Order: sequence, then C-alpha cells, then structure tokens
Amino acid sequence: MNDEIKDLEKQGFIETIKKHKTIFVSTIGIFFLILLSLFIYQEYQKKKIRQISDSFNKALILIQKNENKQASKILEEIIKTKNNFYSVSALNLVVEKQLFNNKNKILENFDFVINKSNLDKETKNLVIFKKILFLGKEIDEKTLLDNLNPIIQSNSVWKNTVTNYIKKYYLSKKEYIKAREFGSIN
Repeated sequence: MNDEIKDLEKQGFIETIKKHKTIFVSTIGIFFLILLSLFIYQEYQKKKIRQISDSFNKALILIQKNENKQASKILEEIIKTKNNFYSVSALNLVVEKQLFNNKNKILENFDFVINKSNLDKETKNLVIFKKILFLGKEIDEKTLLDNLNPIIQSNSVWKNTVTNYIKKYYLSKKEYIKAREFGSIN
C-alpha cells in the first residue's frame, strides 16, 4: 500500500509538471535571467569603478607633469560620478593642489559630494568639516553653525574635533563667552 501511494504521488507530480510545463519552464527561465542580469550588472559596476580608478590615476600623473588644467577637468568628472571613494578623493585632490581658481566652483563641488553622493554618515560629516576648513577665515558665524551643529548634535566621531574648531573660531574673534559654551578655554 505504501508503494501504491508513492506511485500515485510520483504520477501526480509528473502529471502536474507536464500539465504546467510552460509555467515551470518560464519560472526557471526567469530565475536564470535574473541571475544573469545580476552577474552582468556586477561586472558593469566593476568595469565602471576600474575606469574611474584609471581616470584618477591619469589625473595624478598629469598633476605630476604640471598639467593641472587637464587634471582638473578629469577630477571634476570623477567628482560627478558620485562614487563614494573616488568623488571624495578627487575633491580632496582639487582642494589640496588648488586646481580650481574659482572658489565658488569648489564650493559647488563640496555641495555636490555632500548632497548627491551616497556617503556614509561619518564620511559626509568629514566632507562637511573640510568644506568649513576650506572656507577658513572668510566664514561667517551663521554658516559655521548651520553646517557644524548637526555634527555636534550627533554621536559623530568628528564631534570633538568640530567642537574644538568652533571654540577656536570664537577665541579668534575674542568672543570668550561663546567659546566657553563649546568647552573650557585652555
């Protein structure tokens, strides 16, 4: 009797597959298409990152050869790729080597990286802080606090550094009461 039940189950399964053959084949086909698509997409992403890396290295070589104008164009393109690593690295290089004469253009690139890239929270906070450092002595109190207060209010690893920077800002302006709000005066 056990063998009869197993035979019926086998026949039922085989008949079900035969009956719904197109659905079964379609499901398997869709599954393999999805896997193939994922593989192709991953390869595309790897190729894209390699191209960005090659462009970044080319820009570094151009900087070494003092061909800064060409390097700055390449670096600006890299910034616009929204790549979490290379966009930030390209922006840092532009600022460090002073490749753009237009300060507003640099600030636009800072804002682009901060707002358009999918940076993790700490990297984003670092880029915000670097933007403030780039502005230097020209920064007004409102801009300083608007940009850095979110970092101070969070549990960011940059919280203490930013707090000390704001304290030093107020000390440089001889606003000792405000400086005291951001920590003891050394």
